[in-house]
Amino acid sequence: MRRSREISPGCWVTIILILIGILILKKMDWLPSWNIFSSKPVTIDDTPILIKDIRSLGQVITATFYDEVVVDSTIKHHFPQLPVTDDQLVIIARGRVLAGIDLKLLTDKNVKVSKDTVWMQLPPTTILDVIINPADYETFEEKGNWNQEAVTAVKIKARAKITADAFNKNIIDKADTKAKAVLEDFLHAAGFKVVLFN
Repeated sequence: MRRSREISPGCWVTIILILIGILILKKMDWLPSWNIFSSKPVTIDDTPILIKDIRSLGQVITATFYDEVVVDSTIKHHFPQLPVTDDQLVIIARGRVLAGIDLKLLTDKNVKVSKDTVWMQLPPTTILDVIINPADYETFEEKGNWNQEAVTAVKIKARAKITADAFNKNIIDKADTKAKAVLEDFLHAAGFKVVLFN
């Protein structure tokens, strides 16, 4: 049975960035004339405007990691002349980790433009968010009495485990590679022929 192809989130980001780039070019009147009898060269030499336009994109999410983890907590009770008893809580958590770059951190010092070449030092690629909705937690086993503070501690443990799993799966490296590809597409759409990253 043939499976239908779905557009990945990264492709959507690229499409959106390119559309934004075209809108910016139109607004700045940087698009070349479509008259076949005359041509107007595209010159891009205003770094502050470029910085402002790129920063307006905000956070660019370029990698998403989905995970399901099982976390537990056990409290042992010791009473004189009685067997040891355990309170146990086991929670299943499902969440996603979003990684990418925050373009609002770009400054004029991070971008240099020379004719049709742009050099850019990108902000570090980081985890931008870890999303675990309340409905994404499932209590697998609950034995004993657990107050809200203790349950919250187990949920925090689940969040940390999902984040650690994302790091172990190289989400930062993948997001960094994709971020450069997305921004390269955006800058090429803006008229630059050579895009360099440091």
